[in-house]
Amino acid sequence: MLPYVEAPTLGPITSFGVLAMLGVYFGMAAGMRHVQRLGLDVERARRIAVFCGIGGILGAHYVDLFFYQPGWWHADDAVLRFLNPFAGISSYGGLVGGAFGFLIATRRLRGLRLRYADAATLGVVVLLTFGRAGCASVHDHIGVATDFPLAVNFPSSAGVVGPHHDLGLYELALWLAILIASALVLRRPRKAGWYLGVVSISYAVPRFFLDMLRRESVDPRYFALTPAQWGCLVTIAVGVVVLVRTRRQPPPPDYHPTPPWWRLLRTSSPR
Repeated sequence: MLPYVEAPTLGPITSFGVLAMLGVYFGMAAGMRHVQRLGLDVERARRIAVFCGIGGILGAHYVDLFFYQPGWWHADDAVLRFLNPFAGISSYGGLVGGAFGFLIATRRLRGLRLRYADAATLGVVVLLTFGRAGCASVHDHIGVATDFPLAVNFPSSAGVVGPHHDLGLYELALWLAILIASALVLRRPRKAGWYLGVVSISYAVPRFFLDMLRRESVDPRYFALTPAQWGCLVTIAVGVVVLVRTRRQPPPPDYHPTPPWWRLLRTSSPR
């Protein structure tokens, strides 16, 4: 089994916060570079990213509040929980909220929506790879007890004792695999929406089964499934629909020349 390693903190600065911010930074750079490769409007993509970011923050909080914190309205700090967007966050909620933000921002871009969606998807893949690295570093998704060789041996200070599944670590491995595959498949142009559909299914299917390892005392069930598992079913359906639509898309144009990705880091943040 794997040893429990506690990441250092510096006052309010945690490894999760640092890695999440790096994810936003590098995710923007990756997404904007793909926007340029596809010949899309970079300034428009920046505006879309703002909508996605706001939607992602709100979705991450309110999905967690309404679905992962049953009875929150009875708590003494209910008003603070409702108003504070960081009083509980859900990664799937962030995906849902970000998707709604994207749809709002691109409501007049029906002909180019899938192209922008592919670029946004690449940014999300990079963002969540860093985000799950943060989750793994602070061990905030402890699963059920197990004798699996890659389980983490938790001390009593973590709230559990002995080997348990570390779901943040498993999801980090999943996102790393998707990121590496993305670097390979995007070496040549793809039809609009193809990448979005493939990533949706590639993430949602294993995530559905990973959620079976969550502790029921921590993650509530609705008709025997976690909120994320319901989200996975919707994501798989959306991915299938997008891939079916992709078959009717015209052949992809060649990529536009772009500078190396590291040159974009200085200009990757929204204006």
